Amino acid sequence: MNLLSLLDLQQVRELKNRDWPASSIGRQIEPYSMDQMIRQESPYLVIFGICEPGEEQALLAIREHLYALFYSANRFNCADAGIFIGNEEEMQEALGRIRDYGSIPLVLSADQSATYQMYLSYCNREQTVNLLSIDERPDLSEDILFAGNSNWLSFVLAHAPNYLFNYSLLGFQTYLSNSEMLKTLQDLHFDLHRLGQLRNSISSSEPHFRNADFVSFDINSVRASDSINNQNPGPNGLYSEEACQLMRYAGISNKLSMAGIFGWQHNLTDNSITPMLIAQLIWHFADGILNRSADGKIGDSSDYTVYKLTSEDVSEELVFYKNIRNGRWWMNVPMNDFSKGKYKKHHIVPCSHEDYLQAMKGEIPETWWQTYQKLS
Repeated sequence: MNLLSLLDLQQVRELKNRDWPASSIGRQIEPYSMDQMIRQESPYLVIFGICEPGEEQALLAIREHLYALFYSANRFNCADAGIFIGNEEEMQEALGRIRDYGSIPLVLSADQSATYQMYLSYCNREQTVNLLSIDERPDLSEDILFAGNSNWLSFVLAHAPNYLFNYSLLGFQTYLSNSEMLKTLQDLHFDLHRLGQLRNSISSSEPHFRNADFVSFDINSVRASDSINNQNPGPNGLYSEEACQLMRYAGISNKLSMAGIFGWQHNLTDNSITPMLIAQLIWHFADGILNRSADGKIGDSSDYTVYKLTSEDVSEELVFYKNIRNGRWWMNVPMNDFSKGKYKKHHIVPCSHEDYLQAMKGEIPETWWQTYQKLS
């Protein structure tokens, strides 16, 4: 497959021909090219646009606002792959190929069902993954003929063979969510966090991003007053600054290898607030990537302090690790012999200091218990 033949770079070239100010992203971003691959200088981030014919204006509006932003801390090591023009199978291969080259694809599409294609790009490489979505409701539906905005998660869960180890849903609103669908996700020991829980402590979501391989951000999770051109605008949701903080958490996660932003109206124009917000979400995601802090070998005595606890509720020892250099916490979840073969990379789980304090009181942290159930 010739990757570059599947990318329409016309928008990118037109924008690059404009006279952007010094330190602006328009000055620093480059079209995605084979030269970068040959030089083995893969950009940290590659923007990957998807749209139906005639809907290119929305992606142009987002790009115009992104290119006009400034980034002065260091080099904005990002490339723009323009608009993808291939089929779904080629999209899966293209996303996998970009990751193989050492870059993180950021998918931009009005249609969140592209998340399913992102998942399949891992399945094609037989990689078990953790998915995190920021959504106002779980996208499960009985309509399973075609993957769409409201049912893409159904396709992920139904795919065989199954390569999904964990799913986290952040920011959902209970009154918008079918209780039976929520119970289905709970029975699978997945992570569910309501909007109110997230707002009470936005920082408590950081370990979930550190545990994710890829993130799907539905712009409909942002309240309409902060993003009026959502496909399903509503009075409640995340504030724009909270959305940006979540995308930065996604960026600083060393494990995360792909992300997507979805859910705007197809007729999006550059004079509305939504493309401005999406551009700023991209900025914060890229800033997180450019400021990643290495975790080293988790549990290594030179980088970590080890804490061992016992509990009356489980026979296994509770083992926590704290990174001396960046202060991040992790916990070791026991697994059986079968899990050691298939899920070996999933038993060291990101956590927070609050999880350790909870264990100190003799209470089992919810994330430990859910992971234990999946590994047993």
